[in-house]
Amino acid sequence: MLEAHLKNKSLNQLAAQLPKDVANVKRDLGDALDETPPDSGKLLLLARCHLLCDEVQEARQALERLIDHRPDAAQAKVELAKILARNEEYDAAIGLLNDVTATRPEIVESWKQLGEILKQAGQNAASQDALNQLKMIQTFNARLLTAEQAYMKGDFQAADGMCRQLLQLVPNEVRTLRLLSRIARQFRHYEFSTSTLARCVETRPREAGLRLDYAYSLLASRRYREALDQCEQLIDLAPEKIEVYDLKAELLYYLGRFDEAIELYRVLVTLDDKKALRLLALGKLLKTIGDSAAATNCYQQAIEADSTSGQAYWELADMKTYRFSEAEIAAMSALQLSGQLKPLNSVLIQFALGKAHEDAGQYAKSFEYYNAANTEYAALRPSPYSGQNELFSTVFTQEYFSDRRAAGNDTDAPIFIVGLPRSGSTLLEQILASHSQVDATQELDEIVSIVRDVSDPSQPQVEQRQYPLAMVHLGAQQISDLAQRYLDFARQYRQHAPRFIDKAPHNFQHIGLIKTLFPNARIIDIRRNPMASGWSIYKQFFADSFRFSYDLETIGKYYNDYIQLMDYWHAVLPGQILTVQYEDLVADFDATVSTMLHYCGLEFEEACLSFHLNERAVSTPSAEQVRQPLYSDALQHWKNYEAFLEPLRMTVGQTDDAAGN
Repeated sequence: MLEAHLKNKSLNQLAAQLPKDVANVKRDLGDALDETPPDSGKLLLLARCHLLCDEVQEARQALERLIDHRPDAAQAKVELAKILARNEEYDAAIGLLNDVTATRPEIVESWKQLGEILKQAGQNAASQDALNQLKMIQTFNARLLTAEQAYMKGDFQAADGMCRQLLQLVPNEVRTLRLLSRIARQFRHYEFSTSTLARCVETRPREAGLRLDYAYSLLASRRYREALDQCEQLIDLAPEKIEVYDLKAELLYYLGRFDEAIELYRVLVTLDDKKALRLLALGKLLKTIGDSAAATNCYQQAIEADSTSGQAYWELADMKTYRFSEAEIAAMSALQLSGQLKPLNSVLIQFALGKAHEDAGQYAKSFEYYNAANTEYAALRPSPYSGQNELFSTVFTQEYFSDRRAAGNDTDAPIFIVGLPRSGSTLLEQILASHSQVDATQELDEIVSIVRDVSDPSQPQVEQRQYPLAMVHLGAQQISDLAQRYLDFARQYRQHAPRFIDKAPHNFQHIGLIKTLFPNARIIDIRRNPMASGWSIYKQFFADSFRFSYDLETIGKYYNDYIQLMDYWHAVLPGQILTVQYEDLVADFDATVSTMLHYCGLEFEEACLSFHLNERAVSTPSAEQVRQPLYSDALQHWKNYEAFLEPLRMTVGQTDDAAGN
């Protein structure tokens, strides 16, 4: 795997020696002309060396060998055309350049050379046409560069507008479509992005960078198997592109092929570049499969590779059972005081310091760090919170459900676990996944993806076209198709059990959609004392997964909306949702487990009571905790911070008596 990458790296180092050390470079290239199969990079560099030495015939040989091997080698054709023109072989030179301008019209040098050679051949009118085309291409390229610069600055709206203007000038121009697809990904228009890139790849199937973009777009669309197929094609096409292997390892992780992903990352971490990032990815994989010691070692190595890696320190903290040494705490504190950290590293190190001082029982100091981390991240990613409960209750009435029950898929395979994060959903998943008839999957995001895609463009008002109002306009076939789409997506994460779990907590907002698609789906709502769950949310770094989690008052508002909406679902779907209180689960474990199994229509199995012995992969922050027997220590842990949690208490209206439960 690394051989092609290292060879390409060596070739780039050789190229950097030109034109000064041309003799040495030629010597190092050796018998590149006679290699089978030929190495395109070597041949192009060898031709360049020969031209620097005015060895025109030798350069021609190298370029012809390259083009014979790679007929799409545009740069080689331009260079060979120059040589042919020197020999007054104008027709052959013009033929090569016409080929380049037809397939890669954006290459300015090809038009320039074509204009010059046509003039040498006495074809003055054709020469002027080529030079006119050159000017248009240069103008187009300059405008595209401006759009790319706007994109790089994050001005996606401006970049989008520029791209659309350029496409009016040159429809289907591949580079413009490629940039437009990247912009679409920023706005989560994944279907447009992937379909656009698919057309581009069909036009230029051997352009590795384009195909890599397509693979990334498929990843963003969660079409992991298709993205992996593109990676395999890229490895055949451009084995030197190391980023393809990084992407492949990530896709193997998402597909649950953990052993293969780990094996690949173990090779990738031997490289010097991106070492810390690859160690972090490997550590995450090892943590997922339960190898805590190896994961810890990876995170510590990542810190050795990059001492400012806030992510590595946070991953150690997120192990939950890890305890920082005095030396590590001192190192983090020094980094925090240095003023040299990037904003995100600063946030993550403060989260880690919060955990370190929490473990040491220094709760005031711990809260100081947690609070600073949350405040800084909220400033980095401002996201005003607003609930949608009124819209849901407007659409999803009892009449709505009774009218559409026959349209949904009647399978009872899905079991949805919903609630607030850090409320025990991973524990419930671990218990149920220990049953022989139930597969765990992941926190699937396909329901949210369907939410994004549900729209009805025929409606006159914008708000009526969008979810959830657009749901009332879905026909029976559309509902059936969406249900099948969800099942097809979930299949890649399942094993062979007849039932499976989707434990994405935020699906509580979309129970109306879930029950539209799957009237017989089981839904378990896991609840925890709002002070306990709210505090647990606040001290956890979720990145952008839960944007409400960086402010105590906002967490309280989110909790209130959650309770209000769940009460509504219970009212319009009576008897169809099971609520489990985390504290009841701890207090009367056997009875609560029996209730869950009965609700899901599952026979009792002893393995569900020994959930901590289940060796399945777990990728959530609770991975370490669900591999231990049930314990009650965490129930009251929030009280160590009670003095600092008044904004949360006031918002959820928690009384002192209720807070003690």
